[in-house]
Formats: sequence, structure tokens, C-alpha cells
Amino acid sequence: MKKPARTLAAIGLATLLTFTAAACNAAPDGEPDLKLIPHVHDVAFDQDSALLVGAHTGAYRIDLTTDEVSLVGGTSFDAMGLTVQADTLLASGHPAPDNQDDTFTAPNIGLVRHTETGWEQVSLAGITDFHMLAATPAAPDFLLGLPSDRAVLAASSDAGQTWTDISPLIARDISIDTVKADLVTATTPDGLTISRDGGITFTPLANAPALLVITADPTVEEGIIGVDADGTIWTGSSIEGAVWETAGNATGAASAIAASLDGAVAIADEGGVRVTTDAGNTWRNVIRTDASQ
Repeated sequence: MKKPARTLAAIGLATLLTFTAAACNAAPDGEPDLKLIPHVHDVAFDQDSALLVGAHTGAYRIDLTTDEVSLVGGTSFDAMGLTVQADTLLASGHPAPDNQDDTFTAPNIGLVRHTETGWEQVSLAGITDFHMLAATPAAPDFLLGLPSDRAVLAASSDAGQTWTDISPLIARDISIDTVKADLVTATTPDGLTISRDGGITFTPLANAPALLVITADPTVEEGIIGVDADGTIWTGSSIEGAVWETAGNATGAASAIAASLDGAVAIADEGGVRVTTDAGNTWRNVIRTDASQ
């Protein structure tokens, strides 16, 4: 089968991923100690290309220019689902055991957001814990979420103020295309599935690998980057006839993957959180996890 043509940007992004196995093992001499953040659940990029990390101890922001790590809002909580909508960080999860902030309602914090004024409640306080959240620049008010208490896909068309269960779905991860807001992919026990109606109906994506975590690849039309259960990284597309290619390996099981609009890629795995911002010339660890060496 003839491979579909790819843009130079797409080739660059696939190439940079092949550096994972070789460039992420040994740290150069003199590398500073990395911040320890145990149990990373999710990663995302904000509109300034800073990396956001959702972990058992809170949501963190990493300035990839300086590698400075900060706890978003100065508040600890169990950040499960994490996504970015325009200039706003959205999260879900559970309050910390010693929680003193009424924004984080037990046992499930619903949907919260962080703005210039700090964390604030959006919806579903005390009711829902979204283990995965997804947004897209193609539709600023559109959100999807996987609630932990039921096997459905929930959607919001008003930036998270109200939610509707739109389809039954058992999935580990979800992603929305960066250009086509109605194009949704999900990793399920039956393999990678695709929806072209905003998540209402899903069908298996033919010839796709069985991925565990996924993210939209903005450098390829309908592009997808994902990691399977064995840690193999794959790049491909939901376009009919697209060829999937392997592109390196994560360290052990991956918990999340994210790609920025300007081509940066981040992976959270058993070796920590690693990121590249320069098409694979360097790929470095920015966070240690409790499983790191």
C-alpha cells in the first residue's frame, strides 16, 4: 500500500519520537536534580507551550525554557483528568486529605478551573471525578470527559457549566482533533475507535494498533500519536488507508501523552515525564516519578 504524503512538519514530529529510546536513558553529567512528583495521571500543553502535569499531589506547570516547576494555585489535590481550554486550565479529581479549600469538594471535585484569580469551581462539585478530559482549539466551549463512576462519554458545549452523557463508552483515553471538533478518538478494550459526530457514535479504526494513551497530532491531517500497552509509540491518522508507523518506545507503561501545536511532545511513563521541543535534537526528563531511577 502506498503511504500517504506527509508534510515536513509531520515527518519531523515522527522523527523526533524515535529519539525516545536513545535519548532518555542517561542524564548528562552535571544535570540538576529533577523535581519528584509521584503518580502522574495526565499531561497537557498550555497556549504558551508550557507543560502541565496532573499528579497525585496537584497540578504542576513546567516552564520548558527554564525548567522551573510550580504548583498551580499553590494547592495540593489529586489531579486526575487535565486539559486546557484557551487560556484556562481545567482539572478533575479528588481533594487532598487535609484540604482547606472549599473549591475542592469531597469526595469528587467535579470540574475546576484555574485562572489569574486562582482555582474556582465550575460544575459537578462533590459528584463527579473525570479520569480523562479533552478539549480542542477548534471549538473553545466543547469538552469531553470520562467519569470514573459510569461507562459513558460525557460532553459539555458551554465550557463545562453543564454536562450530558452522550454515549456508552468504556475507554482508557480520549482525544479531540485540533482542527475538526467532531472528530474524536478513544482507546477501548476493542481497540482504537473513532467518532465523526462529536462522540455520539464510535466505530473501530481499521488497521490501527491497540493503543492505551493517545493525543491528537496537530502536524498531520487527522493525526494521532499513541502508546500501546507494551510501551511502543505509534504515529498515524484516522484517514482511510493511513499507514501507522512505530516511533520508539516509552520506558515501561505510559500513563499519558500530549503534543503541542508547535510540535513539542511529552510522555509520562515509568521513567518520569520527558519532553522534546526541538524536533528530537534533545529529549529530556523534566520530572522524576516514584518509579524513576
